[in-house]
Amino acid sequence: MYKAVQVRGGGSTRLCLPALRVSSAAIHHLGNLSAMGALHNSLERQKLDAPKCHPNTRIAVINNLLRWIRGDIDLDALILWLYGAAGAGKSAIAHTLAEKCEERGWLLATFFFWRAAAERSKVDRFVATIAYQVARAIPASRPYIEHAVNWDPMIFNQTVDTQLYRLIIEPLQSLHSTGFNFKDYPHVIIVDGLDECSEENAQSGIVMSLAAAFRRSPLRVCIFIASRHEVNLQAAFNSPTLQPHLSRLALSDEIYSPEEDIYQFMEASFVAIKREHRLRSYIPSSWPPTEVLRELTKKSSGQFIFASTIVKYVGGDPNKLPTLRLEVIRQLRPPRGKEDLPYMELDAVYKYVLTNVCDTERIQQILGVLLILNPSLKFSQVLSTHAMDIFFSWEPGETEACLGELASVIESGTSWYSRISILHASLVDFLLDPSRSHQFYLCRASVLGDCAAILLHHLYKQANKFYDFYSPGGCFYVSEIPLKHLIAASQNFRSL
Repeated sequence: MYKAVQVRGGGSTRLCLPALRVSSAAIHHLGNLSAMGALHNSLERQKLDAPKCHPNTRIAVINNLLRWIRGDIDLDALILWLYGAAGAGKSAIAHTLAEKCEERGWLLATFFFWRAAAERSKVDRFVATIAYQVARAIPASRPYIEHAVNWDPMIFNQTVDTQLYRLIIEPLQSLHSTGFNFKDYPHVIIVDGLDECSEENAQSGIVMSLAAAFRRSPLRVCIFIASRHEVNLQAAFNSPTLQPHLSRLALSDEIYSPEEDIYQFMEASFVAIKREHRLRSYIPSSWPPTEVLRELTKKSSGQFIFASTIVKYVGGDPNKLPTLRLEVIRQLRPPRGKEDLPYMELDAVYKYVLTNVCDTERIQQILGVLLILNPSLKFSQVLSTHAMDIFFSWEPGETEACLGELASVIESGTSWYSRISILHASLVDFLLDPSRSHQFYLCRASVLGDCAAILLHHLYKQANKFYDFYSPGGCFYVSEIPLKHLIAASQNFRSL
């Protein structure tokens, strides 16, 4: 379609494209329709103190991702999906990966979704933003991309599939047909926070569109996507058509255990507070003790957001003593007034997750059993979705359906006897503190009273059945659960 002329001289070869001219109007139009705040190095993200990995942390994860991009592992995987709980550090990993790829000349484009920013909370500007960056990363592709914009200025109102093909894939194919020598090094597009896209259907659509488009690319482009483990995204990534081209990386995997990284981050951060804080002369050199750092690391449950929230609160105000603020975090002293909010950033995450739940009443019932009733029981705890369905007299699978909306903070398997796991230990503190959780507060007396009523109903239904408190070998039958729960719930209710 386009004629290319190779000109040799001075020991170098350059490619001339007489059929196309650079159009500053087209690139400006493309730029105006892009979400510039979504770039990893945007001023918008810098002002928001965008997270990135602390030095010498997350090394195993980053190295594995670089090996995949280089083609050393999972060569056939076009897309790698990194997923984890809310606050696990996915955006920090994506940002650090972008920086390292940029240093190596591998980075084609980045897009960091964020629900609070209008331009990067929707899919509307996604392709334009990627195309603009491709034109910058591969300058020889710019005339072809500009030609596509000039040819159809309304391309941005068409589907994501059409935009990807016309604005990126077709220009790269046209450039390739001229004999242009693409570099041997790899190329990567980084998409972070896909679950932050406010259009839920568009989330899975982006995954499928990227896979379909870049399978036709003349150069190998790796697509890195980071998100929470939301139900709709699980369905998209489980699509049979995607499996041959997909690799996964779960941050919950034991080989990526972040505990030591979190400890190292907090240790270095407290050293910086002692060195830089305005009131540093009042801070003991031995502060904080190692056992306190270990205590806080354990409480983080492997989630970096807990550690970063603590550090920002303890050392973020130059007019507050860090030693006293750490005591507030450890609940050794109360916060000073309504404006003193130690966990503001963490609480915002929990409120967002719970606000997006459809059946709040049922979720609060489940959480009440998990966080208030279960801890008081020595036997017959309701630990699985199957047991929870029986306890509430729900149809099989209803608990699992409800918990799917909390996948970023609670983990539950799809089998009947899979344990329900709280991914954030600090979620318990949040829900049991009315000053933090507000409308999501779990009142201990109300929960135990409701449980007692449920268990009385079970007793009424099973009045003629024989209850054996302790079965041989320490095992128990499902029919024993109601009476034991009632005894424990009644005892706890009387103690209030």
